[in-house]
Amino acid sequence: MSKEELEKGTLAGLTYQRILLISAIVFLVLPFITTFNELLTMLVMKIQLYVFLQNMVVPTLVRMVGAILQYFLGVQTAVSSTSLLLHGEGRTIIATISWNCIGWQSLVLFVLTLMTGLQGPYTLRSKVECLIIGIQGTFLINLGRIVLVCLVALYLGYLPAVIFHDYGGTILILLYLAGFWYLAFTHILKRKESEDSEAEEEEEEL
Repeated sequence: MSKEELEKGTLAGLTYQRILLISAIVFLVLPFITTFNELLTMLVMKIQLYVFLQNMVVPTLVRMVGAILQYFLGVQTAVSSTSLLLHGEGRTIIATISWNCIGWQSLVLFVLTLMTGLQGPYTLRSKVECLIIGIQGTFLINLGRIVLVCLVALYLGYLPAVIFHDYGGTILILLYLAGFWYLAFTHILKRKESEDSEAEEEEEEL
């Protein structure tokens, strides 16, 4: 077994340990994450950032959720600036999306994980790729979360939707972060040593 293969195996083993650790503490940290979200909400309200989120971000997100429900999932949907009128299974509901439901807290959590996840001796290019993919993934997982909340409300009722919104969505985000960092450590982030050795090999070939 080559040295490079041995290093990859060691890195993969450490990654598995990290994922298992994150998975084990998901349910332990859930109450703290909920409290953390509440503190973030108070801060955003204090600095008036919620006005921008409500007026600029929410209408766009509502249209995107409506398009997914209507054109991809076949749910009859009418959209306003902040609400969706959904009809299915003989039921009609109104789902209102506020600035505090769009998942901006998960972006803050993702940024916090970056502070430790990118501390290794990785190349700048791989770090930038990790950042871009992570932000895109965080946005998409939140978009999917809102769609799921709407579907639960339509087919299962208001109370299950509230429970999923408050707890299931948080668990979904934590599991996404665990899966993302598994992908990052195994496929996205590249160590500088490997980059230098590749450059030396190219020089030798020339």
